[in-house]
Amino acid sequence: MERRRLFRSVLFILLLAGLLVGIRFFVVESVHLSTDAMETTLHRGDYVLAHKFPFQIGAERNGIFLYTSPLRKDSLTAPLLVGRCIGMPGDTIRVEADGYRINGQVYPRSPNTLNIYYVPREAQEAVVSVLKQLRIPLRDFSQQTEGCVLRLTPFEEYQVREELPASLRNAWQVRSTPSYQLVVPHKERAYRLDSLSLLACRDALLRETGGKAVFHDGRMYLEGKQTDFFFFTEDYYWFLSDNVAEGIDSRHVGIVPASHIVGKLFFCWYSKDPNIRFKRIQ
Repeated sequence: MERRRLFRSVLFILLLAGLLVGIRFFVVESVHLSTDAMETTLHRGDYVLAHKFPFQIGAERNGIFLYTSPLRKDSLTAPLLVGRCIGMPGDTIRVEADGYRINGQVYPRSPNTLNIYYVPREAQEAVVSVLKQLRIPLRDFSQQTEGCVLRLTPFEEYQVREELPASLRNAWQVRSTPSYQLVVPHKERAYRLDSLSLLACRDALLRETGGKAVFHDGRMYLEGKQTDFFFFTEDYYWFLSDNVAEGIDSRHVGIVPASHIVGKLFFCWYSKDPNIRFKRIQ
């Protein structure tokens, strides 16, 4: 009887341990953020919970996801990245300074996106004074010859402009980011190859062709034959950081296959920022 009771206890402990391990690796995981990529939605040092995906289910638009770099050079030690899903399979995306056009529809950037602002010398003292008054941090402040550069969210910019004298409200400006357009590959749909798509999808094409693709003068060749269309075997996604100036995202690693998406961030359980702590992640 004692032996049977001991066996049941050991079995219960093993099952419980297995359940906890399963939850840890396949359901929910706590993640410590070591990047500024999602400032100011999330901060470096925050602890967040992520739904982990034991199989490929892809991503949803505007959600914040963990994913691994799909670059072939990163295949052995692929870094874990975090970003907002902007492009879904089959989407035509145009990224502009003030937001995105997805399939022709305008989507504004996240209000937490950090932009770079140039403040000329004549407005610098007033802007810095207002920032201190509003308790807005001087992020990446850099003194330059004719003024200074710093990072703010669009809402912080609005707050500062409202406090400035009318003569200085238009004296400073956001530094624009380059615009570009691309189509995100959809599984088993014909994908047109041109110089821009080859630039955005080069590494994915090499991975899907087992390294057999050859690129020359803005064209792709397979087994010596020019290929104008390609059928991808996976759905792909396009991720961007809220902190576009500092974050590593699809602008650097390219389109991300469904198999590289690790999970979705959904809750911040610890942050030094009380506005984020114990809140759902949007």
